[in-house]
Amino acid sequence: MAFGLRFKTMLLYLLVCVRHGASGIDRPLLYSVYGNDIQVRLRRIHDHPQRDEPDGSLTVALYGRTPAYVQCRFVDGGKRLVCEIIPGLYPPRQGRMAPTLSAAMVEKLQQAGYRRDDSERRVFSYEITPDSGAWGGASVVILDPLIGVFGARALSRIEIIAPLAPERDEAAIQHQLRGM
Repeated sequence: MAFGLRFKTMLLYLLVCVRHGASGIDRPLLYSVYGNDIQVRLRRIHDHPQRDEPDGSLTVALYGRTPAYVQCRFVDGGKRLVCEIIPGLYPPRQGRMAPTLSAAMVEKLQQAGYRRDDSERRVFSYEITPDSGAWGGASVVILDPLIGVFGARALSRIEIIAPLAPERDEAAIQHQLRGM
């Protein structure tokens, strides 16, 4: 029986809370449940011949009181990964602007390495290149602002949307974990 990521996270959360208490466990739980899945899907997208097409993106959407999503796309033939964090619900509604962020939220995004987009859109972007030091930690670049700025917790509803890598690949995740 296949369990959804949110159910797995809730089960793991309950087990850890019973054993150790709930203080400070959200970040490690979210990294362990979603982090390797994001890495594996990004690798599958990078290796796909259509990675530069519109379906070559990966989106991690946080739903809840302060919704936001991070959308990443490979550019320059897979040499760079550009991630944009957009406040608001995913999928975005046509013609609707993203909500305005407080100065504190903008500062936290900038501390996480995201920079304001020069366009009129309320978007912050982060560019990862092989020599940027973050290439292997793309899942941290994606999850960190969702946790630290938008309040993602272990019991939050988080969805990963990746048309070229639509399913979680448990075997590839296990292989990656063994290689660490």
